Amino acid sequence: MENATKALLIAAGVLIGMIILSMGVYLFSGISSYMSETQEIIENNAINKFNTQFFNYQTEENEELSFQDVITVANIAYDNNFENELTGDSYIGDGTTNYVQVTIKGYISPKTGEETSATYESLERVVGNPELLSEWLQYNYSSKYKCNKIDVSTDSKRVYKITFEKI
Repeated sequence: MENATKALLIAAGVLIGMIILSMGVYLFSGISSYMSETQEIIENNAINKFNTQFFNYQTEENEELSFQDVITVANIAYDNNFENELTGDSYIGDGTTNYVQVTIKGYISPKTGEETSATYESLERVVGNPELLSEWLQYNYSSKYKCNKIDVSTDSKRVYKITFEKI
């Protein structure tokens, strides 16, 4: 009888231990799932905040942007590229990296002083050169633009290219 009582106590202890372990595993998986969902929400909020900087300049049909607005966007892109150490000439806005490219169609060339309908592909690089930026501002300060296109990477969901067109 004494052995049966001890066996029942041992069985009860093992059962209680299993219940405690099961609850621990359940809580751990629940907390782990909550943490991964929270991390995903934080990452999505960061991406939305980043993209909003560019989508704020997306224009309606009759809306105009000044050249200074375009330079502001180029400065945001330059800061992003510098922060991500993507400042070399080999980087382009193709969505495979966090590089952001700013292009403009139609401008007055600082080299010739003449208006062109060509596309300048890397206005974000001009911002990093104060002398060149000064020349661009001197020739294009009165130009008006519209945001023609904003490209978003399907992989990272981040803006990687924004295009302005002279009005």
